[in-house]
Amino acid sequence: MKIGLIGINSLNQEEHFKTIRQALYKNLYGMFSHSEDTLPISSNYNVKLFKSASDLFQQTDAVYFANSLKPNYDFALNALKQSCHLFIEDVSELNFEDVKHLYKVAFEARAKVQLKLTKMFTPEYIEVRDYLTTAKLIEINKSFPKLMRFDDYFSEILNNLYFAYKNIHSGVKKFSTLALPIDNNHVSLVHIRLEYDNGAIVNIKFSSIATENDSYLYFHENDRVVYINFNKHYANKLRFIEGQIRRREFTIPKEEAFHIEMHNFINSCQNLDMQNLTESPTILKLIQLSHEIKEKLIQTSQPF
Repeated sequence: MKIGLIGINSLNQEEHFKTIRQALYKNLYGMFSHSEDTLPISSNYNVKLFKSASDLFQQTDAVYFANSLKPNYDFALNALKQSCHLFIEDVSELNFEDVKHLYKVAFEARAKVQLKLTKMFTPEYIEVRDYLTTAKLIEINKSFPKLMRFDDYFSEILNNLYFAYKNIHSGVKKFSTLALPIDNNHVSLVHIRLEYDNGAIVNIKFSSIATENDSYLYFHENDRVVYINFNKHYANKLRFIEGQIRRREFTIPKEEAFHIEMHNFINSCQNLDMQNLTESPTILKLIQLSHEIKEKLIQTSQPF
């Protein structure tokens, strides 16, 4: 499968490019950029640099859009119109109507749009998901050793809302937020509580006052608790059986979640049918909800 790349525009993004290249492997066919700063990247890694985006779309099956899609939105629409599938890293700066139009064009072109939602593809989660039945409470915690922009929170919120939906299979009835402000532009802690139509609850907590990155969660069910620590690549299950608590630790394969995600994208594009062309109804609802949560966080984060 031939995949083009758009969105890498400077040498400062070389590490980002290397991560994408490793995940796409031999499927990376070429790249396009208005900036001449990408010439050393294309030559150093032997990746063809196209002179126009249109030429890239004509010769590829799919296009990977790195970084924010906003400056490349028109390119994305044109790629879809030429029947290219899209993998998109970041839609946080797009308004909801633009995203909705993108999915409409994709459906008309019989093309797939997949957003980067890596949490679903972590080897820790994949290892335990068959042991999950009906989660009543999911507690999601993530810590950052840096202050976050609200657009960064948007991507994190969307990632976790999609993850929660895939495990709860119900709509959100209502949500509440808490943000602890440091100044007019930053918060030290974000807490989001979501109540679902089936009675399940999801608590999401982001902390930006930490000495290192940390990411873990708990699934609470009637007779069991499943714990995943993504940074330590660890997971266990505690289950109450016949009056006793039984513990199981899982062996986590050494795989990169992003590589699994890209393999999923490539495989789904190659085995496409009308039923999996797009998850637009679900994704659009979650994107809209992410915008609503972000706006409420902005409103509630103003210092008193």
